[in-house]
Amino acid sequence: MSENKVIFITTDGKELLFDGSNFSEIPSSDYKSYLNASVVLPSELRTHGIKVSKNSTPEKIQMQSEISIFEDGGLDPELEYSISSLVIPIEDDDESFVETYAIQTKTLDEKFASVVEKYKHIDLIFPSSHCYFSLYKCEKLEPKNDLFIHLGETNSYAVIYKSGQYISTRVLPSLNDIATKINRELPDTIELLTKKGLKDENFSEDEFLVMNDIQDQFSNIAERIAHSISHKRGAFKLETLDRIFLDFESANIPGFLELFDNYGYTEASKEILDIFTDVEIGMKHSALSAQYALCVSQSSLEPVNLTIYEKQAPFLKTRVGLFTIVIASSLILAFSYPAYAMFKTNNLDTKKQELNAKLSKINSKTKKLQDKLKLERDDRDKYRSQKNDLNKKIDSYLTIISTLEKIDQEKAIRQKMLQDIIKTMKKYKLASRKIEYSQDNFYNVQIITHLENRDHIALFIKELLSYGYSSVVTKKVKKNNSYYESFVEIKP
Repeated sequence: MSENKVIFITTDGKELLFDGSNFSEIPSSDYKSYLNASVVLPSELRTHGIKVSKNSTPEKIQMQSEISIFEDGGLDPELEYSISSLVIPIEDDDESFVETYAIQTKTLDEKFASVVEKYKHIDLIFPSSHCYFSLYKCEKLEPKNDLFIHLGETNSYAVIYKSGQYISTRVLPSLNDIATKINRELPDTIELLTKKGLKDENFSEDEFLVMNDIQDQFSNIAERIAHSISHKRGAFKLETLDRIFLDFESANIPGFLELFDNYGYTEASKEILDIFTDVEIGMKHSALSAQYALCVSQSSLEPVNLTIYEKQAPFLKTRVGLFTIVIASSLILAFSYPAYAMFKTNNLDTKKQELNAKLSKINSKTKKLQDKLKLERDDRDKYRSQKNDLNKKIDSYLTIISTLEKIDQEKAIRQKMLQDIIKTMKKYKLASRKIEYSQDNFYNVQIITHLENRDHIALFIKELLSYGYSSVVTKKVKKNNSYYESFVEIKP
């Protein structure tokens, strides 16, 4: 099998050859000599995580993770799944975190029917969010604490890495979802995002409402991602982020990555991910996935593999095939049966071997299920004890987080004020031209709304006062035929 190129099947069904820098057409004559691969999307997967001892064997980890995702991950025992896991080491801990992925075999059959019909197999099917592994394995990026944000037409997600090691994935609204929310067509939405982004100065007075809708959608996205990072911070000892990458087919969204400054990531560099300069726009994210498959082909990366279409060895190279040849040759030499009788005998022997192989497979599966059942019954109390220990460790991590939050109390108060302001404005459907934080520890908010909703400003002030802020007052008011504008000062 060639290790310098792979066949990659994109999510929209394109079959292309990838050489590490660009895509090309697949040669019809020798396509069997390449590893072929594709991805499944986070929205198609069920995931579940557990902690295991670092001394656990791979077989025990596989068994524990499969039992756990059925028991606690909500899988239907009546359905068939393809299941695979990723073991994530935890720094300075005697346990590892295991993230398990499951997808219905019915979903795989529906998704890859035409590919399997053509190639008879698919060597590798992996979660698309794992594609960023290849950036470190192929030395495209130095391993650091990184956040990758992929925005796609039908699937978007944020992926966190610590020192080049995958930690977690958070599913985000797709571009189609965002277009629906702001009541625009997808091409128009993409043009607005890339040309104007979230910056007030890029929009005209007439575009104020669509600007506010876009800012609202991406503020929600940044908040979701920030919550995911905070959730993983204690468990994986993730102190900070070094880089934040936007993976949007080499395009930028002005003002988006700067939103993360509001959550304390002011020191992280904000960059546009553009690794494959020769790959056409629209295929750059696919190139990351194809590079992952290339790393697997070159044995530099151990994959999470969900394929159920593994390549079968030629019959004569299998033990059954070799055994059949030996039996047939022996019978020919020993008995010299007529050709027809030998043909019938070989057929019967082959069928016998096939039936024996099937019986062996059934016995193996039965034994495995019996072992799983016994392990489940014998170790239930042990798992409960481990769960209690885990809860104690979680409480300990929460205590550490609480201590860190107290140390950085001033920053937390400022961020909470901003979150309260944004949340309350959303509640009363208010928009802002400007939110500024003064060195004297108060916020100035320039609020704009339609004339008929101007009483919402009073409700906004009243609710902020109910949160316990010492002063929420209107400093200045402006109005015209359409809008009502108020300048509000909020003190902690």
